Amino acid sequence: MQAKRIAAKNAISGIGLILSVFLSNLSWAEEDKLYSIKLAAEDNWAPYAEASGTGISHSLINSAFSRVGVQVDSIVVPYSRAVVMAKKGIVDGVFNLVKERSTEDHFIFGEQPLFSASASFYQNVNTPLDVHDKWKLPAHTKVGIIEGYEYGDELHLLPNIHIVKLSNHNQLINLLLLDRIDLAIMYDLVAEQYIAQMGVTTEIKQTFHNHTGNVYLAFSKENPQANSLAKLLDTGISSLKQDGSYQKIMASITPKVSNDRQR
Repeated sequence: MQAKRIAAKNAISGIGLILSVFLSNLSWAEEDKLYSIKLAAEDNWAPYAEASGTGISHSLINSAFSRVGVQVDSIVVPYSRAVVMAKKGIVDGVFNLVKERSTEDHFIFGEQPLFSASASFYQNVNTPLDVHDKWKLPAHTKVGIIEGYEYGDELHLLPNIHIVKLSNHNQLINLLLLDRIDLAIMYDLVAEQYIAQMGVTTEIKQTFHNHTGNVYLAFSKENPQANSLAKLLDTGISSLKQDGSYQKIMASITPKVSNDRQR
């Protein structure tokens, strides 16, 4: 009887050992699986993010996350919708958010921005304003911006301006051409792209600086893994910078010039 008990005990111990090894292997398998996240990318911020789902931001984010075993599933929507989707947790993060007071309370940011971007005021050279400082704009100056974009903490402190919110850069430039607005604020590389595409490089010109902002992939606070994802992205960006891949991606920015006006 005693021998049977010992045999049974040994058998149970053996099963336990096998089960333990199996679960350990399963755990490793789960860790090795590619983690997938869903991101919202804007559709009207060339050369960083285009309606085709391509651009500098896509290249940076996809490459950085691939270095740390994270697969990116991006959907392309208007920027204001992308921000709302991230706030509500419908997606894990949103492309190209500028870190400022209006966004810091709503999103999780990593330590490293994707890049920095400068924005300026633009005007129609045929109807210029005789001013060279955003703090000295004349009364009732109509300034066009893209709805939902970030333009620095100072924008709403500027005196004498009336903000006109539009949905895309073609509309901004068209209203400048039609003298419906006095100025438009656009990020400089983005403005260069759309002004060239519309064939109005001699009519729409940069005037004075608005601000420079750090641009991030911002993560939804509704996602409990947001802080971990931000750290993974930081690791991926650092890896890209160490071997020169980051610099190559940023150096690939080139204006898209078209001879046809797209109005």
